[in-house]
Amino acid sequence: MISLVVSTLGRVDELDRFFTSLDSQTSSDFEVVLVDQNDDDRLVAVLQRHPGLRVRHLRSGRGVSRARNVGLAHAWGEILAIPDDDCWYPLDLLATVSKWFQLHAEYAGLSAIKRDADNNPVGPKWPGTQREINKSNVFDCAISSTIFLRRVVTSRVGTFDERIGVGAATRYQSGEETEYLLRALEYGFRLWYDPAITVHHPPLGSMDRLRRVTYPFALGTGYVLRAHGYSWLEFSGFLARSLGGAALSLSRGNFAMSHIYLLRAAGQLRGYLFGPSDLRRASRPAN
Repeated sequence: MISLVVSTLGRVDELDRFFTSLDSQTSSDFEVVLVDQNDDDRLVAVLQRHPGLRVRHLRSGRGVSRARNVGLAHAWGEILAIPDDDCWYPLDLLATVSKWFQLHAEYAGLSAIKRDADNNPVGPKWPGTQREINKSNVFDCAISSTIFLRRVVTSRVGTFDERIGVGAATRYQSGEETEYLLRALEYGFRLWYDPAITVHHPPLGSMDRLRRVTYPFALGTGYVLRAHGYSWLEFSGFLARSLGGAALSLSRGNFAMSHIYLLRAAGQLRGYLFGPSDLRRASRPAN
């Protein structure tokens, strides 16, 4: 069975769309562990519209990492996923994932590709061909809603770092899923990326959203790179991509996008240089 641990806050129509895609799955061997961070009962009507789904409705404080930890503690499946509350699945996705794990006993995790409704890639610069995930390519090959892990991984790796990720109490608002996979790799688990398998998600690139999230998301990336021992040379590749994007956008007269790339570079650098000390301070109890 696959356990879908869904952390949700503020979204109703999007969650309803996701549940509708689950109603249509060709495999029924799954459960939904819905971790609700809302302060009200806005999701009751959504749940009532999908009586055929096996849903465990839990409550959690704010923070996607915190909510996922609550969900993982109540998930029963042998395969676990952490879909976004605004993604949706092709009708045969869960059957495909289940079959993949049956055929690939040597792998402990699988990442699909994220595509929009028109099948355009969404998110990182996804490689075009399947490959084993490693420390060098994990940032390009996996993002929350595309990840499926055997229970042996979550049993060994444990919980998500609640100091990072959307809704965390710090400025470090991303990187929690990549940090989790890096720990899995460090334990010796093998992970695979297959772009023939799709998870759908709305586009992420509206300018308003980019202005709001680029810097705090980049802080998380920089921190994860430093925390998992990426060298300055390895980090400089990430920084060069951001600065190169800024220069290219500027040459094309796209000043707004150039600014976004500079925000990303600044966040990556700040997170890499100071993230570990910032988060050590954040972990100390208040006096």
